[in-house]
Amino acid sequence: MTITKMPATDQLIDVIGNSSVAIAVTDGAGSVILHNKALSLLMGGEASHLGERIKVVGATDGLKDLLATLKKERRLENVAVVYRSTDGQERSARVNAVRVESGGQVRIHWVSRPELGERLPVSNTAAENTAASDAAAWIRSVDEAEHPALAPTADKAAVMREFYEVAPVAIHLIGVNGGVMHANPADVALVEYTDTPDEYVGQHIRKIYEDQGLVEDFLSRWDEDSPIINFRANFVTKDGAPRPVLIFSTAQAEGGSVNNTRCFVFNDPEPRRARDTISAFGWPA
Repeated sequence: MTITKMPATDQLIDVIGNSSVAIAVTDGAGSVILHNKALSLLMGGEASHLGERIKVVGATDGLKDLLATLKKERRLENVAVVYRSTDGQERSARVNAVRVESGGQVRIHWVSRPELGERLPVSNTAAENTAASDAAAWIRSVDEAEHPALAPTADKAAVMREFYEVAPVAIHLIGVNGGVMHANPADVALVEYTDTPDEYVGQHIRKIYEDQGLVEDFLSRWDEDSPIINFRANFVTKDGAPRPVLIFSTAQAEGGSVNNTRCFVFNDPEPRRARDTISAFGWPA
């Protein structure tokens, strides 16, 4: 599918660099072309090569296993991994990746989400201490982190555009009015609008949410720049079928006004789990 409207370079720099999920682009051997600050947090620091920094759960090797799988299958999804810092600290995550060959070069696009026990936001009636949750701690750490030396920059615009087009996760940007400003091919395919993308892109985001009260709640939180992390919901496909998803979303704001969201949406690996709720008033589905 051809993208009808690619985000501007400065939008891609923000969406990739400040995302709530960890992103890297490497060559075919794992040398890093760019990575964002969320990946720095998972790895316990910056890295110019994934090398010994990543291990597949239940496998003897780390990067070698992942590269072999990608060479054979071109993509992988929801693989349990452990990121290891240089001082031996470990952090569990789930990784999606896709291998691209172009012009005699190989690039691999990686998206990892941290394994979290909690979510944001929580129900208004929940007993959880939101400020102390691992989801809140994660996004605070991302917000406060410094950009790595290999952060996305304007001179990497071609690589960022490729990432957006082939990313192994759905990405959309929502404007302050709730309209879908941009959606990458994975996002359009997730809700089955690949053949008619204009029926989704440019429309209001409520079109793809099963729970209309939930999306209205989200819209008010985006306006407050409130993160939505590790949240289970149902989207609705073009033919009306529910699509269980896991949402990681933050907002890009200037001067107290939101410009757009940075929404990363994963196929829920546990689709039978109950969907998360927020409102104390039980918005109707």
